[in-house]
Amino acid sequence: MQEIIALKEHEESYIALSEDDASVLAERLPDQLTLKATTDQGQYLAKPTSHVGVVRLPSGRAIVIEPKVRIETLFALLAAVYDPQKEIIREEPHPYGSVAALFEFVVAMFTRHVEELIARGLLRAYTPLSQELPMVRGRLLIAETIRHRPGLYDRHRCAFTHFSCDIPENRILRWTAYCLQSGDYREPQLWSRIRSIQHALRGATLDVEARRLFPLLTFHRLNDPYRPALAMARLLLDHLTFSGSAGSEPFLAYLVDMNWLFEKYVGALVSRAAPAWQARASEQHAHALDAHRGASVRPDVIVHRRGSPELVIDAKYKLDPHQSDVYQVIAYCHALDVDQGVLVHPATERITHRTLRILGPGGFSVHYLALELSGGAESLEAHSAQLTSQIAALLPGAMP
Repeated sequence: MQEIIALKEHEESYIALSEDDASVLAERLPDQLTLKATTDQGQYLAKPTSHVGVVRLPSGRAIVIEPKVRIETLFALLAAVYDPQKEIIREEPHPYGSVAALFEFVVAMFTRHVEELIARGLLRAYTPLSQELPMVRGRLLIAETIRHRPGLYDRHRCAFTHFSCDIPENRILRWTAYCLQSGDYREPQLWSRIRSIQHALRGATLDVEARRLFPLLTFHRLNDPYRPALAMARLLLDHLTFSGSAGSEPFLAYLVDMNWLFEKYVGALVSRAAPAWQARASEQHAHALDAHRGASVRPDVIVHRRGSPELVIDAKYKLDPHQSDVYQVIAYCHALDVDQGVLVHPATERITHRTLRILGPGGFSVHYLALELSGGAESLEAHSAQLTSQIAALLPGAMP
């Protein structure tokens, strides 16, 4: 049984670590987990930042960082970001009670969806190739043949197309399965199922940069059945940290940044609600702050109506006690020439004002709006609807 070191998001704990384990954490995960050596040999004061998930250590032990929100709430946030139309993750009981169990549940979902694709037949396509062959195949590349083998005629450089499963969709799935193959899973058959997937996808290139292929994908009638498996692959690959060592254990940790997740969730929430306000939402677009474009700002969400920006929204999972968040929103308002900004934060973050009226030219207002995260998935949905209604109330004539 794997030994677990249990930690909590943003909370300090004393833990015992070997020198190798401490060295790997300090080198590979300095931004996710801070370590301070104590006067006792092998004892450290550990404090996770905003990252939650599972870290595998060289000693065979594992660090599990639990979120402050409930596990079902964490999964609901992830589902809203990666499956906004609720096409993949159905409303059904899920067998997880910890972040480690949630990770295994996502791995199992990925495995099941890929197995379904394999059962129905992997998608194949003609891909262009250029190889040296003993016999001419396809188009003979005379200049390349002479350049590479001058005076020899035993092999020829040829260009041809090959019908295979070596396409971006299958490369992503194979690389994801490869990354997961060495996990320590409670389900006895999960490891062998992942190995079987790798074998079935052996015709696809094992591409270490497969994650870069996601933005290049376009879905159509032929590859539409791949949507669920690819969504799960992205949910996994986006949060894997790799060990940096070669071999069969490429991933060191699966950690979700709650700051990032909260921002993405609020962005997805506003984007879905905006059409009802006769508005459009754009996320994470840079805008110049000065005339010479030497400085720029990138608000989390901008709400446009009638072709012009009308409201900027910034999501902060943890508010800065020095109020730098407010200054940031003021800069957004100034750059976009709007008079209202919104700071969305979890309800656990305590504030003294609901709205700040900024003095001086511009007449900016910064509104603090809270999103309750303490309940489960149903509670999150109800509080999210309340949040979008509060945002709509800031837009004259918008329908909540």
